[in-house]
Amino acid sequence: MNNKHTDQLQLPGITNVRYDNISPRTVLPGQKVVYVGRIDGGPGYGSVGNVIEIRSRKAVVEIKPFVGYESKRWHIPYYLLGYPKSAA
Repeated sequence: MNNKHTDQLQLPGITNVRYDNISPRTVLPGQKVVYVGRIDGGPGYGSVGNVIEIRSRKAVVEIKPFVGYESKRWHIPYYLLGYPKSAA
């Protein structure tokens, strides 16, 4: 048998998550954003936080960690942020 088909396995009810792009023109302070980066030492992938401050190339985002009590402020480039989508 020759299996050269490389598509992702599709499961019912689970879709590939895609996030809309964020830029300084499309985000406001207080808005919820999701972190979509995978950088060692950074917040966890999928962490949700609130924008505290808008800068030209990055946003200051306050993210409450999955484990722990205190939230942290991160300076995150816009290309590592997305808008969280509501569940269907």
